Amino acid sequence: MKTILVVDDQPEVVGLLNDILTLEGYRVLTADSTDPARKLLAVKKVDLAFLDVDMPGESGYELCEFIKDFPDAPKVVMLTGLDEEAHWQEGIRVGADVYAVKPFGRDRILLIVRELIGEAD
Repeated sequence: MKTILVVDDQPEVVGLLNDILTLEGYRVLTADSTDPARKLLAVKKVDLAFLDVDMPGESGYELCEFIKDFPDAPKVVMLTGLDEEAHWQEGIRVGADVYAVKPFGRDRILLIVRELIGEAD
C-alpha cells in the first residue's frame, strides 16, 4: 500500500485530502506542522508528501529541502493559495515535483497522485 503524508495547518485541508486519498486506497499520515512531520518521516516510508507552503514555524519549502535529502526521497507536492511566479520558482528550487494551488478538487488531487506514484496497491 502506498503511503502519503499530508502536512498542513488547516484542518479542513488535511481532512479533505485524507478523505479523498483514503477512499482511493492510499495509507494517509497527517501532521499539522513540520515538527510532527519530521518525526513521522524518521520512522515511516512515505511515497508522496503534500506540504503546505505557509505554516507556523518552519515553512513547507524548508521541509521539502529536508525530505529531498533522503536517499529514497518521496515525491513532493507543494500546496498553497499563492499563485505567483516567485512561489512556483521557490518550489522548483527546493525540489518540489508539483505545485498545486488551493482550492483544488478530488479529480485534480487524484491526477497528481497517479502521475507521481501510481495507483494504490
